[in-house]
Amino acid sequence: MVKVGKVAYLNTMPLFYKWEDPNIQLVYGHPSELVLKLREGNIQAGIVSSAEYIINPHIYSYVPDISISSKEYACSVLIFSKVPIAEVKNVYLTPNSLTSKYLSVYVLEEIYGLKPIYTEEIQKADCFLLIGDEALLEKKRGRFPYIYDLGHEWYKKHQLPFVFALFIVRKDAPLWLAQRISELCSASKKAFFKDLIQGKVEIEGFEQEELVEYFTKCLHNGLGEKELTSLEIFMKFLDSRGYTK
Repeated sequence: MVKVGKVAYLNTMPLFYKWEDPNIQLVYGHPSELVLKLREGNIQAGIVSSAEYIINPHIYSYVPDISISSKEYACSVLIFSKVPIAEVKNVYLTPNSLTSKYLSVYVLEEIYGLKPIYTEEIQKADCFLLIGDEALLEKKRGRFPYIYDLGHEWYKKHQLPFVFALFIVRKDAPLWLAQRISELCSASKKAFFKDLIQGKVEIEGFEQEELVEYFTKCLHNGLGEKELTSLEIFMKFLDSRGYTK
C-alpha cells in the first residue's frame, strides 16, 4: 500500500474530490507534518509546501501540471494585524506551513523593508500569519483592522501567481505513482468544478457564493510557465537566505 499525504484544508478539495484507488492510502495532516513524513519516507508522495521541493530536490520529483497556487489573491494565506504593516514590530508565524512562513519573511523584509522580531507567542505579536481554513474563518470574523493577503503582495511585486504547494513524489516511490496521481487529480478536478458550478458542493460555514469565489477566483491547480517562473524567483530568495543549504 502506497501512502500519499493530503492536507486537510479546503484548498486541496478539487484535487482529491474523486480520489479512489485501492493501492493508495491517504494520510492527513498539516503541511509541515506531511513534509516531515515525506522527508523521512513514511509517505511516498504528498501535496505539500513548494519550499520542501526547492530545499530538497535530490529527494523528490513533482507531478507536472499540478499545484496549489494563487491567482491575484490567495484568499487563505493571510497576515492579520492590529497595526498597519509599516508599524509591525513583533510577528507570529504559524508553524503549519514552511512555504507560507518563508513567503511572510519575503513580504515583510524584502517588500516592506521591515526587520521584525519573530515570536513564538501569538499574544505578544502585532500581527500573525494564518493559512488554510483557519485564515478563511478568521477573516469572516472581522476582528482585525488590517489584513494582508500574501498572494496579493507577491502579485503586486512580480505580476505572477505564487505556488504554495506542489504534488511532490519521493524518487524512491513506485514508478507508476506520479502518473496515477496525475490521473486521479485530473478526474477529481473535472468532477469537482462541475458539481461546484451546479451548487452541489456544500461545506459547513461557507455560502455557495463564497465557495465559487474561493475556488475559481483565488486558487489555481495548474503548473504552467507563470507558476514555474514564480518558483524560480522564490528559489533565488530562499537560496539568498541560506534556506537551501
